[in-house]
Amino acid sequence: MLAYHRLISIEKTLLDRGVHTSWATVRETLKTRQVATVVLPAGGGLELRIRKSSTPEPAHREIYGKLAVPEEIIRPRRSRTRV
Repeated sequence: MLAYHRLISIEKTLLDRGVHTSWATVRETLKTRQVATVVLPAGGGLELRIRKSSTPEPAHREIYGKLAVPEEIIRPRRSRTRV
């Protein structure tokens, strides 16, 4: 139920800001934005993991701007783990 109300809130916010679209269209537009993890061997039995999101496209930026959502999905993260 909470998710449904969130979707309606997103649609209403966009409508109030002049974007006449449905949640399905928003989802379709945003699904091209990705987060990737690169795993590199670091020697000594360690792996270096770098997690970063792709650069937002203009369509992503428009939606984020209308919803007052930051463009940065996640901050880039680096971690080392034992293999």
